[in-house]
Amino acid sequence: MLLNPGSDSCGAFTVGGKVVAKVGRNDPCPCGSGKKYKHCCLRGETASKFEAISRDRAWDTMMDKLLDFSREQRFRQDLESAFDLFWNRSYTTDQIDSLSPMQVMSFLDWYVHDHRTTDDGRRVVEIFLAERGSSLSEQELELLEGAKGSLVSAYEVSAVEEGKTVALLDVFQDLEYELQHTPSFEGIKVGQLLVGRLVVVGDFRRFSWISMLVPPEVEADLKSYTREMFTKYQEDHYQASWSTFLRERSYLFNHFMLEVKGELPEPNIVLPYGEEQEEGTRPLVLTPDAPETRERPAVLVPGQSEEGSPPLVLVPGRDN
Repeated sequence: MLLNPGSDSCGAFTVGGKVVAKVGRNDPCPCGSGKKYKHCCLRGETASKFEAISRDRAWDTMMDKLLDFSREQRFRQDLESAFDLFWNRSYTTDQIDSLSPMQVMSFLDWYVHDHRTTDDGRRVVEIFLAERGSSLSEQELELLEGAKGSLVSAYEVSAVEEGKTVALLDVFQDLEYELQHTPSFEGIKVGQLLVGRLVVVGDFRRFSWISMLVPPEVEADLKSYTREMFTKYQEDHYQASWSTFLRERSYLFNHFMLEVKGELPEPNIVLPYGEEQEEGTRPLVLTPDAPETRERPAVLVPGQSEEGSPPLVLVPGRDN
């Protein structure tokens, strides 16, 4: 018997995945303790919900601060060289306003986490931690450490329990992860492959700013391409691990998609808390649900106002 989180006024327990009863606040707790539900498991459920919302908000505020930090004038040269590398010179920073917000977020996610700056080889997230870590809350600091250690990889959906959990397998590192199955996972199927940055901090597990559902037509090609690039990387970096390769060459996932872009429809890319992309189509949002009080996107694109007025992007040194 498993207890499903309910509202503050009632709960529900399940047998074999089916709800068989509603539990009122004053009813005996279905866990068998003999206490009233409100004095037993309801307290833990309420605390867990509050903690989850608190961490989601801390994640958002921390990421906003990191993004603002990355826009400082001193990073102008790094931004331009990183942009060239990520897009394989398909675009220049002068064309950045022609990119969609999701494309910009895809770049920024990689830039702040993985790109090594020219000054001392540290990543923006590492510099931010060293210089601004003392100004963050304890919760923000913990999540920043998790972001600093996160990697982009390809994850295969290995199991789905509706309303409970989603199991993912890192196909390159052979690591398994279990995430909470939120309403945002509706429609996800076993066998699907997605690329994203998975952040793990204790039992807090979420994908970063965006995730990409890989078109099934190129799943095998993506795996083969990445393994081939890993082999080549090891030729110059003896005994390099998958984690090192994924840290140093994660932009290759974007290079691969640029190569096949003209042959396939656009892959399904979404922002956390994103809205439906087209009428009748539910996007695959791979993050916990946003608190209902949230009034703006989880991550604000640099230069974008909360009302969404242009320009979408401010380039350090280019725009005032």
